[in-house]
Amino acid sequence: MLADFRKLFRQSVIYGLGTLSTKLAGFVLIPLYTRSFSVSQFGVLGLLEVSAAVVMSFFGLSLYSAFFRWYWDKNSAGKKESLFFTVTLFQIGVVLVAYFAALPFLKSLSILILDSPDYSNLLQLMLISALLQLVLVMPNTLLRLQEKPWLFTLANLVQLVFSLTVTVYYVAFRHTGIEGIYYGQIVGSLAFASVLIRFTLRNMNFKFETVLLREMLAYCLPLFMSGVALVMLNVTDRYSIKYFGKMADVGLYSYGFKLANVLNVFLITSINFAIQPMIFRMMNAPGNKRFYAKLLTYYTFGTMIFGLAMMVYGMEIARLFARRVEYYDAWYIFPFIIYSIVFGMMKDVATTGLSISKKTKVIAFTVAVTAFLNLILNSLLIPLLGNQGAALSKMLSMLVFFALTMYYAQKVYPIPYEIKRITLLLLASAGLYLLSLLFNSWGLFPRLVIKSLVILIFPFVLHLCGFYETVELERIKGGWKKWSDPVGLPKNLKRIFRN
Repeated sequence: MLADFRKLFRQSVIYGLGTLSTKLAGFVLIPLYTRSFSVSQFGVLGLLEVSAAVVMSFFGLSLYSAFFRWYWDKNSAGKKESLFFTVTLFQIGVVLVAYFAALPFLKSLSILILDSPDYSNLLQLMLISALLQLVLVMPNTLLRLQEKPWLFTLANLVQLVFSLTVTVYYVAFRHTGIEGIYYGQIVGSLAFASVLIRFTLRNMNFKFETVLLREMLAYCLPLFMSGVALVMLNVTDRYSIKYFGKMADVGLYSYGFKLANVLNVFLITSINFAIQPMIFRMMNAPGNKRFYAKLLTYYTFGTMIFGLAMMVYGMEIARLFARRVEYYDAWYIFPFIIYSIVFGMMKDVATTGLSISKKTKVIAFTVAVTAFLNLILNSLLIPLLGNQGAALSKMLSMLVFFALTMYYAQKVYPIPYEIKRITLLLLASAGLYLLSLLFNSWGLFPRLVIKSLVILIFPFVLHLCGFYETVELERIKGGWKKWSDPVGLPKNLKRIFRN
């Protein structure tokens, strides 16, 4: 099992480089956005981004999930290339129909979403960008299934260079506003596709698998419904803030969410790229349930270290990237968003049993219940607490989502998850974050020193609470001895990334 975790770590790092290159453009451009756009304009961008997520969820049909499942299915033996061709061609067809069907309604959608018909051109650019990304999902998925993280990273680096260059040119020099962001995204997607075109064609057998596609679509239907509900769960906060408040409130929330979501974009997404193929590949392996149990514990542990750091430094991070004072208060939503992201990650791992057992209808049910709960909480908490109410609603909803998923998954595919240890992780992190709030009024230098110490004592607080098992303590001591020796550092790094 240790070898599996080493491989998981190695591929997560490599996938992390690729994910970093994909999302780095949007992250490093935040200071440019906060300087070029008012808070209200940032709110328009935030609503466009969540609308893009709705488009991708609705027209993606969750086909990539079925492709993951059927790729390793024994009934697909000898048909992987034709299966890839089938799902890719079908997805392209759906994208083309979606685009031309949406064109007559852009002005009406602009009024509905953004309260003005003047954004119809922006909506069209958003639609083109989202649908292009949707077409690229299948070759992206195949890279993960074939475990080719280096090619994945190369394609994303090319995408980064083109996207970043075009965006800066149009926003900073041509002053095109939000349109420049979508020009960059579209050009970046085309550059990504150009890198993968040879890989894509080489892995295709131009034969349409009608029977397999029908089976996959039947499998996807509950996942599609749950996927749409899940996206609505993740985007109703901004729509609700706009309904109960004003566009500037959406902008402030979107800025805080974009910063806090770095945890998801740069860490969790990277690890998930490596985890998902491994989960399905190990579903018939001996000892797989113990692997799944430890995976949830260690995944939560690693995520909470970074999450705690982001919560503790939240005020400093919000001010570092803002170029206008009106963005400063965005850090208030950080802890709620961080915990909602962690609960979402835990939910994804807990879904393992339902996915292996093909209980996709249960997944759809849990998503629908959670989305409905989130809508109710938004309507209750946003009028009372504003942006913090939306963030709190998201956190509570994701906690319920995880609990429901865990409950139903354990009924059909019991896995000995270490819930007590995970609870201790979450409580210890919350306690240290609350402690750090006492120092927010201090000067910058002493504040940073004390907050750094608060983060560093996290593993030791867990040790005092009896978190670690004996074998884990021995591994930690052995790892410290090996990695603290600077002479052996090159050899240790080579061992991690070999093969």
